[in-house]
Amino acid sequence: MKLRVGELIFVTDEDLKGLVTCFNERDVTFTCDDGFDYTFPLEKVFRINEEGNAESSTRKRKIELTTIHVKKEKQDVVYLNVQDRVIDLHLEVLIPSKQFLNDFEALSFQLDVVREVIFQANRKRIRKLTLVHGIGKGKLRKELRNLLDNSYPEIEYLDGNYQKYGGGATDIIIHQFDS
Repeated sequence: MKLRVGELIFVTDEDLKGLVTCFNERDVTFTCDDGFDYTFPLEKVFRINEEGNAESSTRKRKIELTTIHVKKEKQDVVYLNVQDRVIDLHLEVLIPSKQFLNDFEALSFQLDVVREVIFQANRKRIRKLTLVHGIGKGKLRKELRNLLDNSYPEIEYLDGNYQKYGGGATDIIIHQFDS
């Protein structure tokens, strides 16, 4: 894999992505959206190409990342790793550079992401996903479950793994795919 400074990369074992700042024949250093620099071995990173796919020459496979255009008028782009089947709905993970005017706009954005994730899961025949919403005050969890109850009767939901997410996740199971 030929890297260039400024390219977007994704780490396989961690939920990290960022822009390359430097590299050598063994390691790559990049700045993540949180502002911190990380260094990983080259075999642990994938370059994200223009189509939104992650690619590596050290491994002869691709990890598919779904590019989601949530709000068409603003062209907000969110990269989601559908291979892991875990979608983190925290705003700082979804779109860290975006500032929302109010809580309603932020919540609407997160629910739009959920709708698009369900659409993509349906299209790719992914039966089970985990949506990480966090604990907080419970507003996103409540609205997420209202959305599932009211708009998706073919989807069953239950609390996510408590040991892993501490009550801050919802597992969804799609029982019937659209044709």
